[in-house]
Amino acid sequence: MARRKKDVMRILAWDISLSSPGAAVVDVDTAKNKAYVVAHSHCKTAQGEALANRTQHIEAWAQLFARQYPPYDAVVREGYNASMAHQNYTVFSAWSAVDRGLLAAGSAVTEKPIAQSSVKKLVVGKGRAEKAEVAQAVRELTGYDGQFATDDESDACAIGLALAIKNEWLTVSGRP
Repeated sequence: MARRKKDVMRILAWDISLSSPGAAVVDVDTAKNKAYVVAHSHCKTAQGEALANRTQHIEAWAQLFARQYPPYDAVVREGYNASMAHQNYTVFSAWSAVDRGLLAAGSAVTEKPIAQSSVKKLVVGKGRAEKAEVAQAVRELTGYDGQFATDDESDACAIGLALAIKNEWLTVSGRP
């Protein structure tokens, strides 16, 4: 495993859902005030499958992704809260699957979840933003010119960047 410079913070970020969770690794060079997209991924689960099968799929994917880029200085996910019990159950089942995958990979979530509106405000500059605006803000903040296969991948990158901005590892003008 290659060693990183001491001024580089590595963030593993998760945008967790039952149908298409996304993950990203973002490095922040605090000395240069620059962020970089290292990797991103997502997985799709079949809507007709049993919840147990879908969460096993997510767990396996999460474990494989988390094992590729350690060590992590921070592991974070987007906050979630729905008013419908069944919706909470499915999303929190996916959260648990990611937690199990992280545990098997020797890691765990280390940060409090960040609310979706806070992610958008910190990364895009406003609390309400379209998916394309989030992806564009990620590109502008990191210089990333690759493709995101899904919005879940760019959202995961945004969650990592939001943590960096919130913790002042990355300073962005016009952002809180």
